[in-house]
Amino acid sequence: NALLASCSPRLFETAGAPHKSTQSISSAASDVYKNQFPITFQGDEYFVKRAVGNNRSSWIKPSPRASFDHEFYMMNFVRTQLPLAPEIVGFRENYFVTPNYGKNLTYYGHLPQEHPEDSSLEDMAVHIFYAFGKALGMLHDYGIAHGRPALRDIVYNPDADSVMLLDWENARRWPEFTPAGWDLLIFIHSFIREGDLPNTYLYAAMNGYSSARCAQETVLHVKEVLKKRDYLFKFCRLLEPFHFVDTEAAVKSFDFIQALKTE
Repeated sequence: NALLASCSPRLFETAGAPHKSTQSISSAASDVYKNQFPITFQGDEYFVKRAVGNNRSSWIKPSPRASFDHEFYMMNFVRTQLPLAPEIVGFRENYFVTPNYGKNLTYYGHLPQEHPEDSSLEDMAVHIFYAFGKALGMLHDYGIAHGRPALRDIVYNPDADSVMLLDWENARRWPEFTPAGWDLLIFIHSFIREGDLPNTYLYAAMNGYSSARCAQETVLHVKEVLKKRDYLFKFCRLLEPFHFVDTEAAVKSFDFIQALKTE
């Protein structure tokens, strides 16, 4: 209650600009126009998620209200099954608050490159990606999918040695894919899209995922759908001279998935 009381209602209005006097809640919340941002309360770090848009096309995402309500429901439901969604520690009609669970996999994936003198960071990164793959497999075995497990939306807590998935608002997918298959494809594409991460981490994640009961079926399903639509990837290959990040990552994702062994 004290945390929510500190969050001035005017700061979280869904229409119009926030009042300047409310911006003192935290220096970290300097950009209150965003749909989510960090705050600090009594020395602890939290994130505030608002029921407002983030300037993306409605073709990519549904309305801000629908996304917000879907995410609120998913996070609460997932936590009844597995500790893989953030705990909502407070909420009002137009926002909710969650703890800060740590750095994301983009950060940990690049850490060994930034500190080559520390050889232990490579092993740590492999362990983190393996842990994520295993967690994603557990999620899929429960019949639950995230919707967009991109590296920036997966965080690791070194104290608890656990991973957490953020941003559960994504419900749209390529209709031919099962929810689990879409998750797997999006994760692989997100990883490859980074451009400079060693495939050792991606294979570690896939090794972790292979522990799931649904792993073989899901990988075979993704292979089948991609092979059926291989003409799309042939077109993407024609665009390689232009070095579009997403199309290059799509082609490499296609090649990586088709090369996976499922026996």
